[in-house]
Parts: sequence; C-alpha cells; structure tokens
Amino acid sequence: MKKAFSIVFILFATLTWGQTDNDIQLAQHYFSQGDFDKALEYYEKIYNQSPTTVYFKKYYQCLIETEAYKKAEKVVKKEIAKSPKNIDLKMQLALFYEERGQDTKAKKIYQNLIENHTTSPSACISLFNSFLYLSNLEYAEKTLFHAQKNFKSYPFNFQSADLFAQKNDKAQMIESYLLLLDKHEYYDQAVQKALQKRLDIENKSSPEFILLKTALFERAKKESTGTVFSEMLIWLYTQINNFSGVFNQVVAVDIRTKSNGYRLFDFALICRENKDYETAIRAFQEAKQMTNSNELKVLCQKGILNVGYIKIVELNSYNQEQLIEVIGNYEEVINNISVVSSRTLSIILEYTEILAFHSGQKEKALKVLSKTYNSSSITDMMKAEIKMLIADIEVLNGNIWDASLLYMQISEAFNYETIGNWAKFKNARIYYYEGEFEFAQSQLDILKQSTSKLLANDAIQLSVTITDNYGLDSNYIAMAWFSKADLLIEQYQFSKAFSLFDSIKINYPFHSLADEILFKRAKAMELQGQWEKAMGYYTDIVKFHENDILADDALFKTAEILETKLNREEDALDKYKELLTGYPGSLFAHESRKRIRRLRGEEINNEQDF
Repeated sequence: MKKAFSIVFILFATLTWGQTDNDIQLAQHYFSQGDFDKALEYYEKIYNQSPTTVYFKKYYQCLIETEAYKKAEKVVKKEIAKSPKNIDLKMQLALFYEERGQDTKAKKIYQNLIENHTTSPSACISLFNSFLYLSNLEYAEKTLFHAQKNFKSYPFNFQSADLFAQKNDKAQMIESYLLLLDKHEYYDQAVQKALQKRLDIENKSSPEFILLKTALFERAKKESTGTVFSEMLIWLYTQINNFSGVFNQVVAVDIRTKSNGYRLFDFALICRENKDYETAIRAFQEAKQMTNSNELKVLCQKGILNVGYIKIVELNSYNQEQLIEVIGNYEEVINNISVVSSRTLSIILEYTEILAFHSGQKEKALKVLSKTYNSSSITDMMKAEIKMLIADIEVLNGNIWDASLLYMQISEAFNYETIGNWAKFKNARIYYYEGEFEFAQSQLDILKQSTSKLLANDAIQLSVTITDNYGLDSNYIAMAWFSKADLLIEQYQFSKAFSLFDSIKINYPFHSLADEILFKRAKAMELQGQWEKAMGYYTDIVKFHENDILADDALFKTAEILETKLNREEDALDKYKELLTGYPGSLFAHESRKRIRRLRGEEINNEQDF
C-alpha cells in the first residue's frame, strides 16, 4: 500500500512540475511579446505557487502594465511584510506612490528609510546608492548629510563626489576627493582611478584637466611636510606624457621626503620608458648631483649613457654636438674603469659601436676593443662578444674575409650557444655578399631551426631571398649586384648601393627582386633615421607586392616604426591589426598580438597567454 501511495505521489509531483514549467515558458513568451494581460494570468499563478523575487518582479510589472494598481500596491506591501529590512522593496513602493502622484506617501517612506535603515556607515552608503541609482538627488543628499552627522569619523568623500558628479558639478567633485586626501593620503590610488574614470585628463587643453591641475597646484604649494598633492600633480602630468612640466615638483618631493635622489631616479626611468629622453637625462643628472650614494651615482651615470645610446643607435636622432657630448660621457666613465667586468664591458661595447658606426672613428674603436680583449679579468664569453663587434667593424671597413675568420672562431668556440649561432649567421652573410649563394644557403638551412626566434627569422628571410631570386644563369648577375648592394648598405655606403639597385631595375625591369630592393632601400633609410622615407618604401611593398613574401614584414616594420620611433601608437595599433587580418599566418602574428595588447594597456602575465 505504501509503495502504491509513493508511486501516485511521484506521478502527481511530476505532472505538477511539468505544468509549472509549461506555465513559465508561456509567461515568458507573452511577456517578451508585450502581451501583459496574458502574461499576468500565468505569472500570478506561478507567483502564488513559488513567491520568489524573480517571479515577484515579473508579476508586479505585469500588474503595472495592465494598470492593476491597487493589486500591485497590495503585492508590494505583502512582500515588505515578509522582508521588513529589504530597502529595495520599500524603495519600489515609494516609487510606485511617486508615479501615481502620491508624493506625501513616498516622502514618508524615504524619511523612514533614512531614520531607521542607517544604523552603520555601510547601511548609509547602501541607501545613498539606492537613491542615487534612482536619480533622487534630494534624498541622496539628505542620506549623506545624515551619515556625515552620525558617523563623523567615517570618510564619506567618495559618496559626496558621486553626488556632485550626478549634479555635473566637477569642481565640487574634485574638492570632495582632495578633501579626502587632506586627511587620508593612503587613498591616493583610489582617488586617481576615480578621477581617471570621471574626467577627461588625457587632453591638457580640456577644461577638466585644467580644473584638476589648478586645484592640485594650489594644494601642492601649501604642503609643508606631506607630498600627496605633489605626487598627484606628477601623476596628472604623466597622463599626458608631459614629464618636463613637473620636473621641479619631483625634485621638491625628493628633497621633502629625504629620498636622497632615489625618487628622482625613479622618475628618470619613467621618462625613459615613455621616450621623453631629454627630461630623463635631466633627471638622471640632477639625481646624480643630489645623492650621496655612490651606488646611485653609478646607476645615474649608466642611465645617462643608456639614453645617449638609444638616441644615437636606436633612433638615429642626433646632431654632431649631441654625438660629441654622448661620446664624452662614455669616455668619462671608461677612463675610470680599472677592472673590466660584465657590467663595464657593455659600456665599452656601446661606446665603440658609436665610435665605429656613427662617428666614423673605426680605428679608434678597434684599438679600444683590442686593449679590452687583452685584459686579464675577462672571460671567454666576454672575449667572444668583443670579437663579434671587431668582426662587425671589419665588415664596415671592407675587410670581409678577416671578419669571416673571426665569425668562424666564435661559432666553433660556442657552437651550442646563441652567440655562436649569430656568428654562423653573420658568416653565412659574408658568403652571400660574395655571391657564394649555395654555401650561404647550406648554412642558413641549419640556422632556420634556431631556438632564437629573431635569429631564425633572419635566417629564413635571407634563405628565402636566395631561393626565390637565384637559380637561372641569367639571374646570377642581378642577384650578385643585389647582394653587393646589401653589403654596401651594411657599410653605410648608401649612394653606391642605390646605384646598384637602379642598375638592376634598368637591366632587369621584371626581376623578382623588386620587393627585396624596396625592402633594402627602407632599411637604408632606417639606418639614417629617415623614418618617413623608410615607411614610404614599406608602404610600396604592401601596395605593389601584397602577395609576395615581404608584404607582412613590411607591415610589421611600419607598425614598429610608428610605435617605437615616431610614438604614434594609435597608427601603430591599426597597422598591427592590419597585419593580423591580412596575414594571419605571418611569422610576426604572435608578436603583433602581444604589441596590440600592450598598446591597449592590457596586462601580459606570461608567454602562455598566447
């Protein structure tokens, strides 16, 4: 008997649930179609069976839409009786009265909420936010006043700022945030985030930037011991990358906080990272003079040298006077080096690279390198680094077989190291320059499997150049001229290289080297710091040779110049996207995705993100 009863119960429950599920589907259907009369029939039934918050809201809305106001009021009151502490339900009833023109009843509920539901700061904030969400600024302000009166030790500045933001009173909103920092400096980052969200501070001409700047300057001038407003001012100027505008402020903060030059040094690093090299050098120099720490003096000097190296070698942006100054800075440090170490060797290598490739002092550079090579304190790896640069300078001098011998020595001594593979690649280029294409190709085939992506990419590119353009006897002359011109570019003999390119174009007008020639012309422009001209050649590759092997290379190079040389990040972002869209299988796709994310300000935790 019990078993039979259980079966009947299960069948009854199943049938009831199936019917309820069907009712829910019909209710949702009619509701979505705007047929509230029919939806009401089902939601009333569902709500009576299962009076949850979700069904209450749907049921209540159906009652309002069908103008069943008395029933709607009754239902809300019933819900309030079940949950007397539920602020949202009481707000809903007050809103119901407001919409029916019964303001007295609504205000009575609002006042009751302020008097009886604000027993703690968090409760006050919750009620305040509810009023603010409904754009009821009058009672939001009353709630805030009540909270400030009853909980005087709690800072309600964020809520005050929210209220002024709703009123579109930007000046008072800023004042609320800064009043908070007057008493609680540790809120600085939270205030910065709020200001970034609410103000246009990435444009120095915007009224909001000027308003905030003025307010911060006024407070910073009055600071005697603290630094929060000076730091906020520095932060503000970093939003528009105007580091020179707050240089004096940073100096003042360093002195006031007794940072011994370290605060200024950190600022110099930020300037360098954001490519404001003039301010970076100025900050490094000032920090070096201010500090009594020998360690920091060395770091500042290295920073000065590094910025000089970037401007000359990486950006090719300097005049003769600046070149002489940078060389002088290097010599000042090198003259004080008593023992060559891995740290000091990098300075010597940078110095000699500048001498040989940018100052025309190749013999002096070789002399310094030779002396360093014979130092008793250096390791075999350090000797290999010196030898590599000596070989590069010999290529520049035209002594390519002397360079080849040095490259071979490095590759044999460090056959399984990255430096050995680079030496092998450079030696393969020597044979390529001399027209020994088969031997060069055999060496490149090995290097294409290198674990170094940069080396592998370079090896693949040169290998493809040889494979695509060398084969038939009639093509040998054109290819030999091209490789010779490539060597001339490495030797900074650009006019001679371009003459050979012109000869190829005249004598072999339909040769497949056309895109490679444009690519090499672009490289020549890069070596001279003529970035716009370089991009012009890269653009021609994409325009006239979009289906050739170098099209994606040209796009990536264009994006890289825009990003790293011309600081046109939005344009660079567009080019990286164009590369991914047009050439999804490109070797540069992975790197382009990384750079897109970085330019968007997204955090990259590790390579596994890709």
